[in-house]
Amino acid sequence: MSIMWNYLDKRRATVAALKDYDGMKFIIDSYHDDLKITKEQMIGVSSPQYGLVPGNHNKDNPTEPRLIHGIDQTAKLNERYQQARLYFKWFEPSWKKLSENERFVLDACYRTPNQSMNEGLTLLMDKFFIAKTTAYNRKNKAIDHLTLLLYGAHH
Repeated sequence: MSIMWNYLDKRRATVAALKDYDGMKFIIDSYHDDLKITKEQMIGVSSPQYGLVPGNHNKDNPTEPRLIHGIDQTAKLNERYQQARLYFKWFEPSWKKLSENERFVLDACYRTPNQSMNEGLTLLMDKFFIAKTTAYNRKNKAIDHLTLLLYGAHH
């Protein structure tokens, strides 16, 4: 194992992975629809383009740029999809090993969109009837457990 591994902030990487979950899920869920739309755009017939000047001085085939763009878009979609699949293959087994309460804590503190950490801690305080310091400690314990499962260490 590389010495660089000792300097990776595994806890911060775990938080980043948690925050990426919904985006990766969206990529997986929308992949087939996006691919279908891209392919339809590639094979569609374009409307005739009328110019003010008679005759066509442009010898380029107008279909070529559309096909090239479609091929580029398809390659990007495939790459994003493969990255999302790799993410889930890596992340899901660790996520499933967490207890239901740990998953709730991490969802409340990190995965809820447009929510501050204080709002997440407030949710924990209300659900478990605990003080803010206890909620904060529970959050830290859950993130440390997930970090340990993902990276084999939490420091």
